[in-house]
Amino acid sequence: MYLSTPVQPDQQPELWDDHVTVYEAVFEPLTSAFARRALDRLRLMPANRLLDVAAGSGGAALLAARFGVDVLAVDASPRMVSRILERAAEARIGERLRAKVMDGTALALPDASVDSAISTFGVVLFPDAAAGMREIARVLKPGGRVAVVTWTEPEQYEIATRLIGAIAAVRGPQLPPPTIPAQLRFREESAFRALFGTANLNVEEIVRAEECLQAPSARWLARHVEFAPGMAAWLSSLGNDREPILEAFVSALERDQGVGEISLSAVAFIGIGTRAGSACSRIKASRD
Repeated sequence: MYLSTPVQPDQQPELWDDHVTVYEAVFEPLTSAFARRALDRLRLMPANRLLDVAAGSGGAALLAARFGVDVLAVDASPRMVSRILERAAEARIGERLRAKVMDGTALALPDASVDSAISTFGVVLFPDAAAGMREIARVLKPGGRVAVVTWTEPEQYEIATRLIGAIAAVRGPQLPPPTIPAQLRFREESAFRALFGTANLNVEEIVRAEECLQAPSARWLARHVEFAPGMAAWLSSLGNDREPILEAFVSALERDQGVGEISLSAVAFIGIGTRAGSACSRIKASRD
């Protein structure tokens, strides 16, 4: 049910190696806004050990490490991991933030070795998202909590809807794509809850959150819009219409928001799950 066939560009870690800088500049501020909300709901303590799965360029991991949490960030893209380490060194928090290249569906970590976990638009993108969730559950300590962030309400994902509008302005109305983006497989709350269930994680809550992608201008965003492999593939597929479509995208945004800073909305679910058991039960069992 959770397999995405064929594998899409955003699901291929090696393609992310070519998008580190632009992703960090354009898109990470948006994903970090959602990650900040997710981290707040985990109620982390400075002594906790947090695992960040599919950490990207490190937005969530840096937030947590600055709070004093011991963070291990893992990603399958070597260049993303290198960038996390660079940023940790620049921020002088390398003692609290480690990063490793790792397959999120086969974590090279012992069972019950982390207190909490987070995955911001990460595990939900895996070709086998259920396997990724099971691995998170495996490495969580009993009673440990995980925050997972996934996209919902694609009609509110304004950068995409505006690009679709620009395509229609140049090419006329288009048929829906035959395959939905892998990121949207869990846009319905029932599907998202079921994903936690595949890993025997108890769902504490699923909350809706809205944030905005900010950019210095519409034209700047158009020049940097290939912040992910999927977006780059989409733009490439436009062929000779690419530049007219991007110009239509800019014109519509400038008409609505002016030539300066712009803001585009996006909506996500934040799900909090718990592994069965508790620290108290472990202590009691060891005494018995």
